[in-house]
Amino acid sequence: MTNDLITGSAISFATGLDPCGRSGAGYAPSNAAFCRHHLSRLLHRIGVVLPRLLDGQELIRESRAIEQMCWHELGYAKQPIFDGDLPDFLMVDADGHHVDLWIPTDPVDLASRLAVLKPSPPPAVSCIGTNLDTLARLLNLTPFESQWLLLSYCARRFGDAILPVIPLRDATHGCNVLALLCEMPVDAVREAVGSRRLHIWGLLDGGDADGAMPSMLSGLLLATNQFVKWIEQPYDSDTDLLIALCQAKVSLPSSR
Repeated sequence: MTNDLITGSAISFATGLDPCGRSGAGYAPSNAAFCRHHLSRLLHRIGVVLPRLLDGQELIRESRAIEQMCWHELGYAKQPIFDGDLPDFLMVDADGHHVDLWIPTDPVDLASRLAVLKPSPPPAVSCIGTNLDTLARLLNLTPFESQWLLLSYCARRFGDAILPVIPLRDATHGCNVLALLCEMPVDAVREAVGSRRLHIWGLLDGGDADGAMPSMLSGLLLATNQFVKWIEQPYDSDTDLLIALCQAKVSLPSSR
């Protein structure tokens, strides 16, 4: 199959509105499709590597959440409902029939299934995609920095609650997890994380001024609100985009 992983919170995004009914450049169809596609790829990759990151009940919990979010690409006719998902009064439909419960797929089996699926290509045109490519060229970002920034933007736009709860033990573990998710050399990840270039430019949030590693994966994939706002806007030239970058950086706290 070549369908994107379409999550529940992506449905309203794809229509041009966020869950609160707001509209804006970020919710334009091409931008929404771009973000949905790349967040889908992130969730797909997380599902593949999850058995290497978690174990026990934590693995079972997060794996079943991934299965529910990725039901479309997995070929399910509808989103699965597992035991404990619904309160008792919702376990019977309007006709008096009991809701059918699904049995969660074993996390290792789910990872194997996700590993062989291929997402559809991204939209051909997207203002966000164009801006990110331009920014990467102007700031001479490494391939990992570009991907890190892209995934952090998508996670911020959809809300970091969509990400699984993956604790990070220390800086070494955090870099290893990022390298695994992004399929990048760990040395490239360590260099980017250590330099804090994306934080200094006001593109990423998370961690403190001395560069301490966040305690959760969600803290590593955290674009700033300012970046999310200006990267979604159309620009007539590279200069206009750089002006937006500098204006956003000036507005950040001086302690960054």
